[in-house]
Amino acid sequence: MTVGKKILGLTAFLLMLVLWGSYVYIFQENRSGQLGGAFDSTAWCGTPPSADALSLGKDQLTLRVTNNLRGEFMLGGSIIVSERTFNRYDLGRNQLRLRLEPLPWSYGAMPVLLEQVAIKPLSRNLASDNKSAYAELESRPISVQGRATEFPFDTYRYGYKPVLYYLKGNERIDLRFKHITTVMEMSNTFTPIQKYNRVEYINEKNSMVRDEDYKPYAAQECAFSVERKGSFKVIVLLLLLVICLPLLHVFYRDEPGIDFLATLVSIGAIRLLLVGPMHDFQLYNIDFLFGAAILLVGTVSLIKAMRANSRRELAAKSGSSW
Repeated sequence: MTVGKKILGLTAFLLMLVLWGSYVYIFQENRSGQLGGAFDSTAWCGTPPSADALSLGKDQLTLRVTNNLRGEFMLGGSIIVSERTFNRYDLGRNQLRLRLEPLPWSYGAMPVLLEQVAIKPLSRNLASDNKSAYAELESRPISVQGRATEFPFDTYRYGYKPVLYYLKGNERIDLRFKHITTVMEMSNTFTPIQKYNRVEYINEKNSMVRDEDYKPYAAQECAFSVERKGSFKVIVLLLLLVICLPLLHVFYRDEPGIDFLATLVSIGAIRLLLVGPMHDFQLYNIDFLFGAAILLVGTVSLIKAMRANSRRELAAKSGSSW
């Protein structure tokens, strides 16, 4: 056996070990179809979530942040207004509004764009003892700091301060809500992590860091980062290693042919499974790895096919069997 064949055999053996090891790890991480525990993809910040806010008649704003596999984030939620607040600000005539003031995501950079979230008309529950008002927030996408093209090592950051207000002529009147809760319900592949101060949220080594940057955020402020789960990264690794199987077959076969087609089909299926169909020809970093695998399998297959054809021509000229 040549040195090349020995190296190829050792590589194939190590590949199979990693494939089976990854498979066993993912099998152990499975929890009723979920990656990890039931609450690994959820978190909250602000006032602790409470289910009896409506019955107690307290002012409470609940925001819900969700996302999908592609890293697109949506914001929704609901609001409960007590009878006292409703009458004090005459919210029957004044439209209640919500703005999200972004927290600085970098030292020396102060964001100026505010995100406006529409609130549906308040409906009063006159049958209840507290006669509170309730409304849903209109779901809308939010812009986060992060690049989806870095998949599967993409991370996202989002920090904001929600402020409820209404317009009185040209004057903007802010309302003070003590109970503001943000509930993060992430996709199965993500883990949300709350950040408690500016240093943790910005996460940059910079000489501009001051002592006040270590102060905790206020109760109304919320900052968090979202990272891919380690088990999901193992799934991506497992699928990428599966693509190596047709490549190894190409090196072992004297006349590879179907391996190139198998590579194309497997890469197309894996790409669709991981990040979905391509939108506006947006390329992820992993797409270049897919492209390199296709080129490598195609190149080796073509070279071996050309060599096999040359051997046939020589055999035909010499009249012998090759």
